[in-house]
Amino acid sequence: EKATRRLLVLSIYHLLLIVSTNRTKKEEEEEQTPRTSRRKAMTTWSSPRAMVNAASTRTASSSFKSWKSRATTKTTTMTATRRRSVGTTNDDDRRLDCRHRHRHRTRASADGNAANNMSDVAALDGLINQLLNAHGESDDMLQKVCIENIMAFDQQMWLRMASRIDNVNTDEEKDAITDVMSKCMKIIEATLKKAEETIDQSSEQLQRIISAAADQTTMEFDVPLKADALKRMEAEVKNCTVDEGMLNTAYAWIRKSDEDKLDGMVHILQKFLQLYAARELNKNKAPLDELLGCSNTDDWPVVFQKLVNEGYGEVAFTKELQQRMEEVVLGLTNGSYAQRVQAEYLKEVEERSREYFKQV
Repeated sequence: EKATRRLLVLSIYHLLLIVSTNRTKKEEEEEQTPRTSRRKAMTTWSSPRAMVNAASTRTASSSFKSWKSRATTKTTTMTATRRRSVGTTNDDDRRLDCRHRHRHRTRASADGNAANNMSDVAALDGLINQLLNAHGESDDMLQKVCIENIMAFDQQMWLRMASRIDNVNTDEEKDAITDVMSKCMKIIEATLKKAEETIDQSSEQLQRIISAAADQTTMEFDVPLKADALKRMEAEVKNCTVDEGMLNTAYAWIRKSDEDKLDGMVHILQKFLQLYAARELNKNKAPLDELLGCSNTDDWPVVFQKLVNEGYGEVAFTKELQQRMEEVVLGLTNGSYAQRVQAEYLKEVEERSREYFKQV
């Protein structure tokens, strides 16, 4: 009991301290007087009666201020209530309009998703029907169609084929789709395996070409590459077959080197692409080929001057260059790396020729 009483007394004392502190803060905020004036007031409170009178005056002042603030708050509340009552109809209309638009958007998005799903299913069914028709002709035709659309064989494609098996009515249709699935899996696995082997071979050949650019004594690269290093690289390029796999590997290495801030390696790989483009575009049948076959771009001004001295002007140059661009665009596979590299090489030739002919 004594302990309980002590706790009760302490808690009451703690509450009194809190109340007195809050009152003191409120009084200081209401007075808003400088410290010097407060010090003077404290010195005048020499007697208890003066302190009581000052306290009563302060209490009356604070009570008047609190009443005034309550009256102001009440008036403000009434005004706000009237305004809300006047604007209730407009707010309700706005809320209804927002809800209606939200429902309309939700329905539109749902309809759009359903339409997209239906179009995707229709595209998958079209490809499956194409595979079934090719399977009916021959295995070679099935392999051709499968390889041409190999990027379409994702999870949705296999699930759709399995769904088609469950939904067909006859056993013949089920066996046909099952056989197509099995053969397509084998074709894709064989294609991927061959692609991996090709990438390995391309990597080895590309490493050999890049190694040729290094100094034969120190086996270090001197960037930018000098003429003798370019000749060694050119000899290696002529002795190997540059296919899509090697070009793909070169672009992958360029991206990786660029991310790793290996500017020297990027320069060497770009020189390899220039050597390849120069080899493929040089037909040895027109004066333009003398420039296209020059893989060292530092020697291009000399070749330009030689062509101009021989009477090969800008009009003939531009006409022949345009024909080569058409051959690259129309003759090579659209979107292939070979088309991309050769087109960029011709574009560089075109820009450099414009600058040179302007100077002339």
